[in-house]
Amino acid sequence: MIMRVDKMIGNANLDTRKNIKKNAKKGGLVINGEIIKDSSVKVDPNIDEVIYMGELVDYFENIYIMMNKREGLICQSNELDGTVMSDLDEFYLNLDLAIAGRLDKDTTGLLLMSTDGKFIHRVISPNSNIWKKYEVETSKKIDPDLVEIFKEGVYIKEDDYYARSAKLEIIEDKKAYVYVTEGKFHLVKRLFSNNDNEVVKLKRLAIGKLQLDKTLNPGDYRELTQEEKELFTKEQ
Repeated sequence: MIMRVDKMIGNANLDTRKNIKKNAKKGGLVINGEIIKDSSVKVDPNIDEVIYMGELVDYFENIYIMMNKREGLICQSNELDGTVMSDLDEFYLNLDLAIAGRLDKDTTGLLLMSTDGKFIHRVISPNSNIWKKYEVETSKKIDPDLVEIFKEGVYIKEDDYYARSAKLEIIEDKKAYVYVTEGKFHLVKRLFSNNDNEVVKLKRLAIGKLQLDKTLNPGDYRELTQEEKELFTKEQ
């Protein structure tokens, strides 16, 4: 695998390309024992020894994880006890993983983690217009009028704003699918609570075209396939 050395260093989260270029010119980049002042030179991470600012660059490909989050854990990547990180093997705990779209403690389902910051941003940014699909169970019968109300944008009185247009698909009296493109705090729950109903069970089933792997039990996870990763490089 051949790549630019500044990309290799950047992927290892050691510095920005701008700083790498500047520091290389000052002699901060050593490749196979030789000071290299051009940060655009190409290397093979599996063969070449790269030292940046006195630190050996340990390169690895970005990691992309799908987890079926279990109930009772919070989505926090810098803690272990009581968080989704407690379900990961030690190998993954040593990586700089970030969570793409956090779920509440009592919410289950599809959770994505990655070392790829651009991937994380694309998934969580409302500007990406990526639909997140949730399965909802409510305390009361779901009013059919909510289909149009969700579409128009629900007023969230707690924060004094109108939520983005959402899709509501009623499948039973107290059960529905909800699709949203933003991830504000307790959003799906607030769509219902601001319309005189309460969410009693919530599970995320999909992010864009990526479906939760039905073979994953609560707490289980796996890395995404190449085809699944490519779902987020194409139009949703």
